[in-house]
Amino acid sequence: MASYKHVFSPIKIGSVEIKNRIEVPPMLSCMATPDGFVTREMMEFYGAFARGGAGIVTIGDTAVDSVYAKAHYGQLSLGDDRVVNGLSSMVEFIQKFGAKASIEINHPGRLASPEVIGRFPIAPSRVPTKWQEIAAGENNPVVMITEMDQDLIEQVKENYVQAAYRCLAAGFEMIMIHGGHGNLLSQFVSPLTNRRNDKYGGSLENRARFVIELLDDIRKRVGNRLAIEYRVSGSELDPQGLQEEDVIEFLKMIQDKIDLVNVSVGLISDPKYITHFAQPTYFPHEYNVHRAEKIKKALKIPVTCVGSISDLDTAERIIAEGKADIVAMGRAQVADPELVNKSIRGELEDIRPCLRCQVCGEKPSNFYPVRCTVNPVAGREVEYKYLRSAVKKRKIVIVGGGPAGMETAIIAAARGHHVTLFEKEPELGGALRFAAAPSFKGDMKRYLNWLILQTGKSGADVRLSVDVKPDMIKSLGPDILVVAVGAVPLIPDLPGLKNGNVVWAGDVDLGKVKTGDNVVVAGAGLTGCETALQLAMEGKKVMVFDQLPASEIARDSSLAGKLALMELLDKHGVKIKTEMTLIRMEDNAVVVRDRGQNEIKLPADTLVLALGLKPRVDLVKRLRESANEVYVIGDCVKPRTLYYAIHEGFDLAAEI
Repeated sequence: MASYKHVFSPIKIGSVEIKNRIEVPPMLSCMATPDGFVTREMMEFYGAFARGGAGIVTIGDTAVDSVYAKAHYGQLSLGDDRVVNGLSSMVEFIQKFGAKASIEINHPGRLASPEVIGRFPIAPSRVPTKWQEIAAGENNPVVMITEMDQDLIEQVKENYVQAAYRCLAAGFEMIMIHGGHGNLLSQFVSPLTNRRNDKYGGSLENRARFVIELLDDIRKRVGNRLAIEYRVSGSELDPQGLQEEDVIEFLKMIQDKIDLVNVSVGLISDPKYITHFAQPTYFPHEYNVHRAEKIKKALKIPVTCVGSISDLDTAERIIAEGKADIVAMGRAQVADPELVNKSIRGELEDIRPCLRCQVCGEKPSNFYPVRCTVNPVAGREVEYKYLRSAVKKRKIVIVGGGPAGMETAIIAAARGHHVTLFEKEPELGGALRFAAAPSFKGDMKRYLNWLILQTGKSGADVRLSVDVKPDMIKSLGPDILVVAVGAVPLIPDLPGLKNGNVVWAGDVDLGKVKTGDNVVVAGAGLTGCETALQLAMEGKKVMVFDQLPASEIARDSSLAGKLALMELLDKHGVKIKTEMTLIRMEDNAVVVRDRGQNEIKLPADTLVLALGLKPRVDLVKRLRESANEVYVIGDCVKPRTLYYAIHEGFDLAAEI
C-alpha cells in the first residue's frame, strides 16, 4: 500500500485545522431551489465528498446577492438571511465526516446574463465579454453593461460582508472568495476589464483597492472566526489581462488579509481560454501546478493547486516537492467520491477514473443539475446513495459486452442477481475500444480498463467470443434478457466505397488497417475529428469534410472539448471542409459535392469513413424473441455518447 504521509498530515489554515491536504474545489451543482435555497439533493451531492474522505469540501459558485450576482438558475444565493437555515444543515452534514465545509462566494459582474438576473449586468467598466461580442455579431440583443458608481461599489462590498457573515452564522469555519476566472473581483484587478480613471483604476494598487477594501470590511465583521481562501487565476492568459507577475504582486498586497490562495488559471469570458481552467481530455494532467509553485515561493501563506490532478500519488508528490500545500481534486472526486478512502485502504484499482469529458461542468453551465458520465450516482445521491439488494434474485442474461452491457452486469451482480454476459468479440469493450485507442485518449483507456476489471470482479459469468443465437438464450431460461449489442458503422451505398483504399475510422483507430500519407476523412463528428488528429500526429496529410455546417463539427463533444480539439487539429495542419457531401471514391481522389452542387475532387490515398453508426435493429429484433422480459439499452437503441450507455445500464440494473 502506498504511503501518503504528506497528504494525510494535518494543516492549519487560519485558526482551522484541516485533517488532510485534499480539497474538493468549488463545483457548481445547480441543485438549489429557484430562489436560491439549499435542497436535500445538494446536501447529498457535497456530502458524498466528505463521506469519501476529503479534508475540505467547497460548495461551488454561490451568489452574494440575488439582484446582480446570480449567474445560473439553480444557484445558491447568500443574499437572504433565510438561507442560513438550510446552509447550517449542509455544514452539519459535511462536518460529521470530519471534513471542513467551505463555500465559494462570488459575483459574476459582467458575466451575468440579463436573462437570469432580469437586468443588465454591472462591472467596473463597460467592457463586453467575447461571448457577448460574438452574440451581438449574430444579431442577438446587445448587452449594455452598467459601470459601477461609488454607491454600487459600496453596496456590493456590503453584500460580500453580509454573505460572509451568513456563512459564519450557518456554522462554516472557512469560506472561499472567488477572485479568478474573470469574475467581478478580478474584473477590478485586471487591466483587461478595468478602464476606470478614478481611485479604483489605473495602477495595480488602484485596481486592487476594491478587493482590499472588501477584504478589510469582511475581516471587521467576522474577524478570524472564518478562514479565508482566495481564488485567483495564476494567469488570465489574455495578453491584455493579468500575467503571473501581476498576480503575484497583487497577492502580496492581500496576503495579510487572507489565509490561503487557490491558484487556477484562465477566463470564462473568452472561448479562447475556457479550456484552460477545466482542462478537457486533450490537455496534460497536473496542468496548473507550476503556477501554484511559483506563487507559493513568493508568498508567506499556504497555496492550493488545482487542475487535472487525478490521484493521491500525484497529490503526495506535489506536496512532498513543496509545489503546493493543499491539492484540490474536483472532477476526479465526482467520478469517484470515495477516491480518498479507497486510496487509504489500498483499493487503487477500484477507483473509478475520470474522463475529463466535461459533462459535470457542462450540465450546470446550461442550468441542469450536475451529472457525471462514469458515475451515474453523482447528482442523484438521494435516489442511489446505497444500492439496495434485490428482493428477488433473478437470472439475467446480457448480450453485448460494451459499456452499457458491462455497467449492467456490474450493478446487477452487486445487487445479488445471477448474471451471464455474452460478448461476440474475444475481449470486452465494444465501441469504447476504438474510442479509447488514439494516443491522446489516456483518460478513456484508463476507464475502459477499469470497466473491464470491475466486470471481471463482479461475479458475473462472462463468456467471450460467443455469437449468441436465440436458441442459446432460450436454453438458459433467463428471467430477464438485456440486449446491448451496440451499433455498426454506417457505410453508404456509393460507388467506390468497397475499394481497398476505403477504410472505417474504428479500424484505423485500433490499428487494424493502415492508411496512405494523404488521407481524407468523411465525417467531422467527434470520431472523425479524433481519427484525423491521430493520423496528423503520425505525420499524415489530413483533410476532414462533412455535409453539416461548421457549427456542427464535433457536435457530440462538450464545448470545451470541441474548442480544444479544434485548436489541436489546426496546430497539426488538419484542413476542415464543411457543407460537402460524399459522392464516390476514385483511385486517387474523393469526389464530393459542395453546397452549390459542384463536384470537387479531393486528392487522397485513403478515404476514412466516420459517418456515424446505425443500431443493430435486425439482431435486436431476433433476440427479443428469446425471453419474455426484455430490455434494450445503449447504442442498439440509438447511437449516442458514453454517458447514455453507462446511465442506461446503471438505471436498468439498479431497478430490476
